[in-house]
Amino acid sequence: MKKIIGLMSLVLMLVLSACTSNKETLVVLTSSGYAPYEMVDTSGKLTGFDVELMEKIAEEMGLEIVWKDVDFDGIVASLQSGKAAIAIAGLTPTDERRELVDFSDYYYQLTSEVKNVFLFAEGNEEIVGLEDFAGLVIGAQIGTVQATYLESIKEEYGFTVDLRASNTMIVEEIKAGRMDALMVEEEIANSIMVMSTSLRKVVIESDFVMDDGNAIAFAKGSKYLEEVNAALAVLRENGELDRLIAKWFQ
Repeated sequence: MKKIIGLMSLVLMLVLSACTSNKETLVVLTSSGYAPYEMVDTSGKLTGFDVELMEKIAEEMGLEIVWKDVDFDGIVASLQSGKAAIAIAGLTPTDERRELVDFSDYYYQLTSEVKNVFLFAEGNEEIVGLEDFAGLVIGAQIGTVQATYLESIKEEYGFTVDLRASNTMIVEEIKAGRMDALMVEEEIANSIMVMSTSLRKVVIESDFVMDDGNAIAFAKGSKYLEEVNAALAVLRENGELDRLIAKWFQ
C-alpha cells in the first residue's frame, strides 16, 4: 500500500511540475531607485507600487514574471529591440514615446494636484523661482519628462543640467555639493526625503504641467497589450488597483 501511495504522490508531483513548466514566462523591465514606484528593499528584492501591480496583472493573465532592472533611459530601446516584452517604470506616455512604443490604459492617473518640485540641500533659502537658478547645477533622471523640460529652459534661466541614471545618484551628488538640486515629481520627492532628511523641498512656479498619467509600455504591435488592459480592468473593478494606490501613495 505504501508503494502505491508513493507512486501516486510521484505522479501527482510530475503532473504539477508539468503544469508549472508550461506556464508562460514574461520578461518585464523596470528601473529601480524611483520610490514609491520601484525600488530595491534591504533584502535586495524589487518592491514598490509598479512591481506589486505588475505581479497582480501577471497573476490575472496566468503568467510568470522575470524582472529585469535596467537604466530608465534604455527601456524604450530595449522594448524596440525585443529584449523584453513589457516595461513598467512610472512611464508617462508622451507623444514622442508613443511614436516608438505602445502603451496600456493609464493605471495611475495624475491630476492637477501633482506637482513637480526641486530638492535642495539645506541652505539656498533665497531660491524661490526659476530666475534664481542662474549658475546652479540642476539634476534629473535621464529620459524623464523632467529632464526634457530642464533642457528646454536652461538657456533662458542660465543654469546647467546634469542628468544621471537614477535619482539616488543625484541625491548623493547634492549631498556632496557637486549639484544644487533635483527636479522630480512631488510624490517621488516625499519618498526620497524619508531617507534623506537633510534635503528640503521647494515648490517653484513654472509652466511645466503633468496632467497625464502612468502606463505600461510594449513593443509596437505587442500581443500582450489587450491582455494587460483586460487585467487592469479587472483590478480596477475589484478594487485591487485602488488598494495598491492607497498603500503606496496615501
